[in-house]
Amino acid sequence: MIDDKQIGKKNKRFSVKWLIVSALLGLVAVIVFFFIGDFKENIEAFKRIKPVWVIYSVVCLTIYWISEAFALFVTARICHVHLSYPQAFETNLMGQFYNSVTPFATGGQPMQIYRMYQFGIPVSKGTAIATSKFLIYQISITIIGIFLLLFFFKNIAALPAISGLVLIGFIINAAVIIFVIIFSFNPPLTKKIIHIFLNIVGRFKIGKKLKNNEEKYLEKLKEFHDSMKRLIYSPGKLLLALLATCIQMFFYFSISYCIYRMFENPTVSFAEIFAFQGILFVVTGFVPIPGAGGAAEGGFYLFFKNFFTNHNIVGAVIMWRIMTYYMNIFFGTPFAIKTPKKTNMQIEKQ
Repeated sequence: MIDDKQIGKKNKRFSVKWLIVSALLGLVAVIVFFFIGDFKENIEAFKRIKPVWVIYSVVCLTIYWISEAFALFVTARICHVHLSYPQAFETNLMGQFYNSVTPFATGGQPMQIYRMYQFGIPVSKGTAIATSKFLIYQISITIIGIFLLLFFFKNIAALPAISGLVLIGFIINAAVIIFVIIFSFNPPLTKKIIHIFLNIVGRFKIGKKLKNNEEKYLEKLKEFHDSMKRLIYSPGKLLLALLATCIQMFFYFSISYCIYRMFENPTVSFAEIFAFQGILFVVTGFVPIPGAGGAAEGGFYLFFKNFFTNHNIVGAVIMWRIMTYYMNIFFGTPFAIKTPKKTNMQIEKQ
């Protein structure tokens, strides 16, 4: 049985801890970038920002949140779980917060599963929902990345340093997808892995309780695999979730064009900015630092420095980071520290 109060207190301490770490990393990055080049020019760049494009970037970010929550909402339906859209939106923003403040963005899914448990959804079902959504997300990102690479290969190949990073990014994404598919759709192998793991930890005092509950875990694992199978038998909802995810990423990648227009007069096409942002996203997605701190800023600088004048690029890096990272933390914090009352189980009839 999960102790909501005890876990809630730990979550708040965990949230505050990583919030401080992320803020410090961000502060260091901002200081470093602000003192690149002429400090006065960097200040003047902010004074020249076009407010209308700030508004457009906020609109893009809002649609990104809305469409991602809708993808979670549809994925829950695939798993025969009733998760209302407001609950999906709350769960999503909580995940955004923890993805932003934990290494490899690993904190989002576990905390989303816990939030769904607080909404009355069993952990096995919540895990299936989070895993299904993650798989849909990774497939969407890979498809978009391949599409962009095919159409903008010459632009990417012209920058040798970037080409190597792109290859590494695609290899990691492909490996993650393969691992998730095997774990989700190969019950015998998954059971064997868990059995071996429990046998190893069961030799130690701390792991004996885990080993004694092996049957219980295997039963939950069966529920998880049953839920994952529904992805195959719900092609319409699966395509809807994929479409929502693609819309989500379209507006997320469009933020970079809004940043470009905040500072510059248009001489580069939307498509090219969009493509470079998509490739950048694939490359920095698995940096083992909260929010890919430092790597994200450096990646944006490396990818987009040719699109901005020297006195605008630093301001662009900072504004992009605010819109794509700190806004997630700012708006996700209230949901991360919130402890909703647990409701009745919300499993739909089969």
